Amino acid sequence: MTPPAWWTEARFGLFIHWGVYAVPAGMYRDRHVAGASEWLMHSAQIPIAEYKTYAAGFTASAYDPEAWVRAALDAGMGYVIIGAKHHDGFALFETKVTDWNAKDATPAARDVLRPLVEACRRQGLPIGFYYSQAQDWINGGANYAGCWDPAQERDFDDYLDSIAIPQIRELLSQYGPGVPACLWWDTPAKMTPPRAARVNDAVQAMTPGILQNDRLGEDHPGHFDTPEQRIPANRPGRPWETCMTTNESWGFNLLDNDWKPPGLLIRQLCEVVSQGGNYLLNVGPRADGTIPEPTLDALATIGAWMRVNGVSIRGATAGPFPHRLPWGFATTRDNDLYLLVEKWPADGRLSVPLLDLPDSASLVATPDVPLTFDSVTEGAFVLQLPSEAPDPAVSVMKLCYTVAPRLGAVPPRPRAPVVPQPADGAVVLRAGDAEIIGDHLALHAGSTPELGCWTSLDSWPLWRLNLHRAGTYRIEVEYAVPRHRQGTLAEVELGDQQLPLIVAGTGGWGEYVRAEVGVMTLNPNAELPVRLVPKSIPVGAVMNLRAIHITPTAA
Repeated sequence: MTPPAWWTEARFGLFIHWGVYAVPAGMYRDRHVAGASEWLMHSAQIPIAEYKTYAAGFTASAYDPEAWVRAALDAGMGYVIIGAKHHDGFALFETKVTDWNAKDATPAARDVLRPLVEACRRQGLPIGFYYSQAQDWINGGANYAGCWDPAQERDFDDYLDSIAIPQIRELLSQYGPGVPACLWWDTPAKMTPPRAARVNDAVQAMTPGILQNDRLGEDHPGHFDTPEQRIPANRPGRPWETCMTTNESWGFNLLDNDWKPPGLLIRQLCEVVSQGGNYLLNVGPRADGTIPEPTLDALATIGAWMRVNGVSIRGATAGPFPHRLPWGFATTRDNDLYLLVEKWPADGRLSVPLLDLPDSASLVATPDVPLTFDSVTEGAFVLQLPSEAPDPAVSVMKLCYTVAPRLGAVPPRPRAPVVPQPADGAVVLRAGDAEIIGDHLALHAGSTPELGCWTSLDSWPLWRLNLHRAGTYRIEVEYAVPRHRQGTLAEVELGDQQLPLIVAGTGGWGEYVRAEVGVMTLNPNAELPVRLVPKSIPVGAVMNLRAIHITPTAA
């Protein structure tokens, strides 16, 4: 199944998580609950009757859908996906199936999806709906992690036939032609092939061929894959879209101020498109409908970059290079090549691993000023750049070709650097120095880099340590994980020795501890391989990792 042209050409979309969970905003009984705020009811095990009282604070009093759409368009985005119903079962739309919705249960007293749909329609912006088909903590029957309130007990098939499928039919029928442009499913536990087929049959009967993601259920791959909070290390074989947050939570979280720098978001956008993917960037509005200012500032900064360099993103496809190059990324548009340079060469010489010279080359920011280049030597040519980068995040060059260029001598994926042992013997193996093995682990850059989005046994970090001092060392792991995600079993491996680690909860994804794993006797080794390898992941995620500390013990 091939996604429609509007989705492929857009490359950049807005994800919106808005609901009753924006009222407590990650707080429960005057304490902050670790984890994403939209999971608060689950994380704090809040009874249904108590959770429903939060609806009184969902006012939407400052909700301005036109402003939301302007923010998306000004950022250079090409579509919107909004959560019509998340796992707490609360519907933003008018529904006859249940009164747990914005019109009947809140002071907003209206279908809050409709004005956003109309604002998008006026601007020609496709809008799709996220719908949690397999989890519903209020309407019951769909709690794959178990129930904590007797009122949640319900047969799953009854929930599917009485709640989910009727609401999906409402979403497909009440907003006019072309809406929704996409159905974005989530957490398909319990969605066996017959159940997924029941839902899909209902969808196809009303909107044949509608764009769907890969999370409906078993045997239903949809049109595109959805890696979450990570960029795959290897280019996926199917259309794909990665969704990411601007801080750490999807919904509005009062105490989550870990905002990602706009430059990082721009670099993520570039890397995703360079590998042929779409980038779906999330915002979590407050209960009154306002979007947090740091998010708006980030969108404005991305928009300023896109107004200059958007030609390398919108309508572009994957570049010819199979992975990130030492200086950055590349995208293709027709036969032209766009070089998206993250690391500006100090000497102004950019090596481009292609066998064919371009007809011309220029910075996208200054198209009338040509760049010079030399002849092809050893599978690459050198592009001569100005002394300073025109953009602090990513600068873009356009190489014009009549015929698509042939690939040259592409440098291998960067190998982990060898970390030297300091004079005092105490080693810190930091996240930024690791080589990532596998596709389900990602480096989050920032003031203190960390490894995260770690969701699979087939992925781990690797360091190479130049250990010159024999002795006994204390091994510690600096990590963070919410308590509801604890329980991973892992091993710290130094050469052919291992130490077991049981990952205990620290309080949250950003609440780091330095946990001692054990003591190990080590001999000098010019390139001692050090790994942290998961062996069992019972709760879907390993940890966020900052460093491994290897410290000599007292004599």
